Amino acid sequence: MSESTDSVRDAIIIAAARLIVAQGYDGVAMREIAEAAGISKPGLYYHFRDKEDLLEAVLTHWVAETEALVTAARQAPDTRARLSVLVRGLFAQAPLQRALIRLGTQDLPRLREATRERIQRCYASGFLEPIKAIIRDGVARGELRAVNPHLTTWLLLGMLYPFFHTDHPCARLADEHTATRIVETLLDGIAAR
Repeated sequence: MSESTDSVRDAIIIAAARLIVAQGYDGVAMREIAEAAGISKPGLYYHFRDKEDLLEAVLTHWVAETEALVTAARQAPDTRARLSVLVRGLFAQAPLQRALIRLGTQDLPRLREATRERIQRCYASGFLEPIKAIIRDGVARGELRAVNPHLTTWLLLGMLYPFFHTDHPCARLADEHTATRIVETLLDGIAAR
């Protein structure tokens, strides 16, 4: 693809992400996405065969952007620092970007099985597995108890989930202080000592 074609494709992905987060996958039409991207509807179909193909591109684009964040987190010196870099990095993303995590899980059941499997593999390899690797490494280094990395990853994501809603009251609290509290709660609990 040429640079011009790539920039048009990126503009479509950004417009689609914004509209799908705001209106839901079922609530937005391809015509609206084309208008928001500043192209014709046939131009949109030149780049994406259908709305499902476009949603897959939106979600895989988010994973690709987030992989850099996870890679940076894995460079920190210990598990606490790695998780802190990760959560702070997620909170530093624009609310629209954070909302794509929720969008992916919310809309997957609507998609064809083959598309769903591709998105799940991309999400797992680019986001879930690196977080599990941080947890596994923390266990191996003796920084964490012998916890289940899969379950611990989902517990962390469960704590983060309210911050992935653009309209949830927690979304505006996604800052460094909250990131620190989340990591402390995951690693230290909340019981008085």
